[in-house]
Amino acid sequence: MKVLVICSGGLDSVSMALRYVEEETTLMTFYYGQKAKKESEVVKRLADKYHLGFEQMDISSLKSIFGKENQLTNDSATVEDGYKKSVVVPLRNAMFLQVAMIYAYSNGFDKIVLGSHLDDCVLVDGEYAFPDCSPAFFKAFEMAMDMGTFRGEKHVKIETASLLGLHKKDLIQFANAKDPDILKETWSCYKNGEHQCGVCDSCRNRKAAFKEAGVVDKTEYEE
Repeated sequence: MKVLVICSGGLDSVSMALRYVEEETTLMTFYYGQKAKKESEVVKRLADKYHLGFEQMDISSLKSIFGKENQLTNDSATVEDGYKKSVVVPLRNAMFLQVAMIYAYSNGFDKIVLGSHLDDCVLVDGEYAFPDCSPAFFKAFEMAMDMGTFRGEKHVKIETASLLGLHKKDLIQFANAKDPDILKETWSCYKNGEHQCGVCDSCRNRKAAFKEAGVVDKTEYEE
């Protein structure tokens, strides 16, 4: 089976990638102008360790479409502690999936895998915290891609942790059992410091999930 994993270098996507290291797997990572650049280094190390394919897509020329308020892509915006809508890069998964789908269809892949999990779908003020991480979004996207390709061609499936009913703690437990060394190296932080900051929304979620998973968090944090 040919598997294409959209892998950021964070623990969610790395854990999902570890499920397929025995398959004919390629890791695809994106540079879209985000502040955290260390995450792609983790993807390359993972690919080299397990002899997987590696594709780095530079779409940073589109950085301006995310607007001036986004904390992750605007150099003038401060990465704040805790969750705010401005940490959500609008339709980022849709952009990644569109590129990945074209690549997958053109190169005979069977499925695309992402790390989006059920904790990304918590409700904040009545809406999903990360709307393009919901199972409904992924099902609809897969259907749209099927409608846009020839019926006689192999259709590419989308698999995510959320579609499998998995939470972040489940991903940590799996990765810890499979490869605790690479788990420690994963990068969740929205910033690009020497160590992960420990206080941004992503770092806080990481800390909480390790505790919930019952796994010792060996990540080096600034705080």
